[in-house]
Parts: sequence; C-alpha cells; structure tokens
Amino acid sequence: MTFFALIITFFPVNSFKVYTVEKEEESQLLYHTLVKPGERFSVKWIHSISKQPVTETYKIGKDLRIQIYEMIFNHHSPNLPSFPVEGTKWEIKNGTYRVYNYNRSYKELLVRIGIVIANHTLYIKNDIIPLKELYKPGGLVKFRIDKIPFIKYLREEVIIWTNKKS
Repeated sequence: MTFFALIITFFPVNSFKVYTVEKEEESQLLYHTLVKPGERFSVKWIHSISKQPVTETYKIGKDLRIQIYEMIFNHHSPNLPSFPVEGTKWEIKNGTYRVYNYNRSYKELLVRIGIVIANHTLYIKNDIIPLKELYKPGGLVKFRIDKIPFIKYLREEVIIWTNKKS
C-alpha cells in the first residue's frame, strides 16, 4: 500500500491545461487532460471577415512545448498566411489550403475567444470543447502543458469539478 501511495504522489504526468488569462494571480484552471509528446490537438474557428472555417493543429513536443503542426483554411483573409515564409510548405487541394512545416513552438498558447462569429472550439483526444462554454466570449485563455505529480493532477481535477458545480 505504501508503494502505491508513493507512486500516486510522485509519478509525473503531462497535463494539458486551459487557464483564464486576466491577471496572473487570478488565473483559473478551466480544463485539463493527460497527454503525451507527439499527440495533437486542434482549435477550429470561423474567420470574422471571410466567415469561413480555419483549423489550427498543434503537436506536443518532446520538450512539452506547443508546436504549430498545420493550418487549414479555404479562403484568404486578414491574419491568415498568404504565402510561404520561414520554410513553411503549402498544399492546395480542392480549394483548401494546408500550410505546414512550421518551425515554431510556444511554452504557452493564447487564444482570444470570439464574441460573435468565431466559435473557437478545442478538439483534444475525444473531447470537443467550445471555448465559450469554458470561459466568457471575448475572454483570453492560455493553453499550456506541464509535467506534474499525478496527485496534483487529481487535486486539480477536484477543483475543476467543484467549480463546475458552483
């Protein structure tokens, strides 16, 4: 029994987390799930000008940084790539653009939740999570992957569950 308690207390796990971003001391954990390096997740949204879907897919690096894997869209619009830069590659099939081969990674990824049209939705594992259901439209959320003891992951799960109940 003692061995099991030690494993639960100290066994490290990788936790994908979504936090609010208001003031750092006030950030609140909204969602988390266990992940492994190499796994992917996506954020899908509707572009405010073209009204067309955009999918940004990210990969979890061995160093637990968030790497841009690809972006898919079917209409050029402001703030979307318009030509290959920094070694990116482009594939165009049936009117859909796929931009990949990015060489960028982030410790944290910030996403502003759309107020009217965007409907930012997180796709991770088997979860489909409209971000406006986690936090307010117009709010800013932060994605991050942390290596934490399993017991802390369980404690955070209780906090998230308790916050949903209130």
